[in-house]
Amino acid sequence: MFGKLSVRISVSVVAAVLGLGSNAGANTLSKVSTRIIPNWNNTRSDVCFIHNSNNVQVSAVVSVFPMGTAAFGIDSWTFPVFLDAFGSARLFSWTPPRRGGSCKVLSVQ
Repeated sequence: MFGKLSVRISVSVVAAVLGLGSNAGANTLSKVSTRIIPNWNNTRSDVCFIHNSNNVQVSAVVSVFPMGTAAFGIDSWTFPVFLDAFGSARLFSWTPPRRGGSCKVLSVQ
């Protein structure tokens, strides 16, 4: 009995780790999330998408750091975004010299 239970727990842990790994580039605040898709559609551009999981319209403020220099505030852009209920949008696209950019939800109203 304990053998089957330990196998089930192990399978659950592996599934949870794999599920979290698939969202490694995601950032979520108040059910509004961002996600960077590297080399989107083989265009050599990284794209930041934003998605609203709320059932009401929201406004969000999102910062994009294409070069990954968020710590210094250099090379960053901040955008106000209005999203319909369960809506998504392509927020920003850039061609990086190297990978490492980020998108971050700063506030949601």
